[in-house]
Amino acid sequence: MKIETNLMNIKKVLFLYFIFIGFTNFAQSDSCEVKSMNKKVIETVEKFGPSISPSYYEAVCTELVIGVLEHLYPVSEEDKSRIRIIITENVYDLINSNSSIPKGVYYALTENKMGIAIDTLSETLPGDLVQFWYPNSWGHCGILHSINLSNKTMKLYSSFPTTEGFGIQEFDIPAYCFFVRLKEI
Repeated sequence: MKIETNLMNIKKVLFLYFIFIGFTNFAQSDSCEVKSMNKKVIETVEKFGPSISPSYYEAVCTELVIGVLEHLYPVSEEDKSRIRIIITENVYDLINSNSSIPKGVYYALTENKMGIAIDTLSETLPGDLVQFWYPNSWGHCGILHSINLSNKTMKLYSSFPTTEGFGIQEFDIPAYCFFVRLKEI
């Protein structure tokens, strides 16, 4: 009797285990399309980043992002303008008024329906694109290489003065930080 009860319990545990594994695999397959596109973004920035931005003065962060996107789909002049954030207004006034303009690449890709907003840090993946601003200081954009949630830091593929152009840099994640994921094309 005791052996039969133990076998029944083992069968129940195995049944629940296989159901769990099945649901987990289903959830993972649901995001495979996104992960595939992120992989293309990373492959593109690693392959073409050095030639897009051989120096920071030839191509700043926004030009690197535009150059990578142009290898993946046609980028309109309006999208380029949104990514570059060339404005006459004070960017911090726009941030304080909750304008979309300072969101740069996030704004461009969500407006043209080519991107998916990633509004939770724990949902970010390598290959996501980001625009951020430090309070009353400066802003930057790039492509996520990795993120450390416990330290609130991120490493980005980008063009930056300290790497004299294309490279991978680490940044603190400020409050005004917007991630977007390019949709499968």
